[in-house]
Amino acid sequence: MNPFNLMQALMQIKQNPMAILGQRFNIPQNLSNPNDIIQHLLNTGQVTQEQVNQAMQMRNNPIFKNFR
Repeated sequence: MNPFNLMQALMQIKQNPMAILGQRFNIPQNLSNPNDIIQHLLNTGQVTQEQVNQAMQMRNNPIFKNFR
């Protein structure tokens, strides 16, 4: 993925995270709390703990601080 596409994807996630996540993951509409969503994805095997850990590391990377 080129840097422009990555930045565009991050902006889309920031604007409407559920729409973007819903394209890839099966998330019940009644879930809106990020922790509940992560737990659901782990419980249903849609993501691994390692993937969650990697995402958390990325979130803490100074490069991504502007996207919060």
